Amino acid sequence: MNTTNPTASAFQNLVIAADETLHVLCRMRGITLDDLSEDALERFFFEALDEEFWNAAR
Repeated sequence: MNTTNPTASAFQNLVIAADETLHVLCRMRGITLDDLSEDALERFFFEALDEEFWNAAR
């Protein structure tokens, strides 16, 4: 963890949380990450990160 840059640490934590969420969603749906297309993965992370930063900016 980057303790000298709080923004970098927050972003890293956000990516880790999004990744863990994706794993849970896949388990709940009975699929693996390999079942998802590259576009689906990019869309998930873009939306997860974009939404978090948009809400934080308000």
